[in-house]
Amino acid sequence: MAKRTVIVVQVIRGILWVGAEAYPLHNIARATTIRIDPNRKAAVWRFIKSVLVLAILTVAATVAIERVEWPSSNKQDAMRGMAIFVLVLAAVFAVQLLLVLTMRTYYALVIETSGTPRAVLVSTNAREVGGLVYRITEAISNPQANFRTEITNYYNNHIGDKINQIGGIGNTGKRVGN
Repeated sequence: MAKRTVIVVQVIRGILWVGAEAYPLHNIARATTIRIDPNRKAAVWRFIKSVLVLAILTVAATVAIERVEWPSSNKQDAMRGMAIFVLVLAAVFAVQLLLVLTMRTYYALVIETSGTPRAVLVSTNAREVGGLVYRITEAISNPQANFRTEITNYYNNHIGDKINQIGGIGNTGKRVGN
């Protein structure tokens, strides 16, 4: 969700506009905020497991190198190459962990109509999104209400599964549980 744009959120004449999307206020059943946290706990566990597997493989590789008859310089080169490989992998694991640990927490404005709930914008500012929820529900109860605000949006119109299906006969789309 790193891509960001500034969009206008406004209520004019009983219609909520979020950028170019329009939601008639009388069709909105609920507006809420959802907190989207990066899964830091899973990232730490993945890092720990990766380092443990790497340590076990390093010990196994060291034992294998020690048991093989090498000319002395070849044995040192093999140990040096293995050490470089292990350090590079450890650095990759550490960078992956740091990327997740430094990710921002996002807050999504979710609008529910008679259909499915839809995240219409995502921001890093919880107060801003919460304020929008309040102003939208206020506008639902007061049809004369109007407001306009600009918000930095990190939503790229894709949260969840994405299926691109073109052509074919008898396509079943996405199947879950088979």
